[in-house]
Amino acid sequence: MNIDLSSSKRNLKGFLFKLKFYRLNSILKRFYILPFHMIATKPNGFFPEISVEEFEKKMVHIKKYYEIVSLSEIVERMKGKKSIRGCMAITFDDGFRDNYTVAYPILKKYNIPATIFLIPGFIDTGEVPWFIKLRYIFMQTCLKRMRSDINGQEYDLVMETSRERFLASEKLMQHLKRCEDDERKRLLDKLCEQLGINDFHKINNLMLTWEQIREMSDCGISFGAHTISHPVLARLPLEKAEMEITESKKKIEVMIKKTVDSFAYPFGNTIDYSESIISLLRKMNFECAVTAKFAANNPHVNLFELGRCAPWEMIFLSSHRLQ
Repeated sequence: MNIDLSSSKRNLKGFLFKLKFYRLNSILKRFYILPFHMIATKPNGFFPEISVEEFEKKMVHIKKYYEIVSLSEIVERMKGKKSIRGCMAITFDDGFRDNYTVAYPILKKYNIPATIFLIPGFIDTGEVPWFIKLRYIFMQTCLKRMRSDINGQEYDLVMETSRERFLASEKLMQHLKRCEDDERKRLLDKLCEQLGINDFHKINNLMLTWEQIREMSDCGISFGAHTISHPVLARLPLEKAEMEITESKKKIEVMIKKTVDSFAYPFGNTIDYSESIISLLRKMNFECAVTAKFAANNPHVNLFELGRCAPWEMIFLSSHRLQ
């Protein structure tokens, strides 16, 4: 008997959310940072999405049971040794347009602050990040099986079902993350040809515009930097990593006319950044940085290695992953 572990995990998370036993966490001296990417009317199973209904349900819940604050307020409280017990901050990575069209009205409805981490390179061009393009071609392909040799590593991918296509895209994702930008583009173009997908008009308008960003900024939404092109920073020469971070910060500051002092590491796992990268952030006067580490944060946490998770998901410490 085959068991869809991902589906079972989602169902269990939903069950635990309804039980609300995790509210005992609020008596502990720690705070939470919730991570989101895309909010969709009907999630496609390939993009990092949750449904509108699920998002609003979570906002209603945390508004009732937690003290929702901005990242900047968390930093102020940490530095002033003030209580962070039961606090929660909301974040979005990458800057997808549904953050404005779908999430923003809900945030306004419940008066909830949030921080959106932008990738200006994609905001400027309107193109989607490479990992979304990768997911898309596997979502759209009609191929049932593909054998591909990528840089000497052979992949034999079975893609009979939607789930198998997603897992195939995940396998290639891990390979492409390790590539230099030019090589990644070449390999992604090769995959587009192999999978028979060359029309991307359906995903040409997935990113925020600067006009939308300025409107949200004027109404209390905060913005942080997320590099220019979403590379794995730990794999770049330090000077190139510095450029990615610096140009991202400068561009956002110019466009919203406000200081940008928070950062999100692309991919955000421990191997994706380094102490040298943290030193760069400090040098550039960032106040904090969020990771993809699945963890709550206590008063002694490093402000440049903040974990992100929901209280009701703490049981899944070993399996959670962010983009």
